[in-house]
Amino acid sequence: MKTIFSILLFVLTLFFSLNSQSQNPDRFPMLRERMVQAKIREIRLQLQLDQATFDQFRPIYMKYEREVSGIDFRNLARLMKVDADSLSTVEADQLIVNQLETAGMLISIREKYYKEFRTVLTPQKIIKLYQTEAELRKKVLQEMKRRMMSR
Repeated sequence: MKTIFSILLFVLTLFFSLNSQSQNPDRFPMLRERMVQAKIREIRLQLQLDQATFDQFRPIYMKYEREVSGIDFRNLARLMKVDADSLSTVEADQLIVNQLETAGMLISIREKYYKEFRTVLTPQKIIKLYQTEAELRKKVLQEMKRRMMSR
């Protein structure tokens, strides 16, 4: 379990570092596919899905993952990192509008897929799914920061 998680963390870290350097998300399709596979294995373990449930869940999650990966999350982070006093009113307004659009896209996708996830998962497992995704993102970011500091 620890080995699988370590591999997943490494692959996710590699993906995010490559993705941040590239404007084209389709540049490394095989790497992206391996990362998604590692992520879905970790989700299966955390949600304790049996084979039949996993077989129903997997195609839904893959579609969900493709849509979520199309969102540029840098808009969400920019708002928290910018020096607000250095922006003009127009720039600040545009930054807020971009952040709201990005958040709205994520909410829209989650609303759409909640109905589909609900056909195979209980609401409790859907909450665990979102928690697992957040935990994986947090660990990947921590690993990226650790690697940046060690350079």
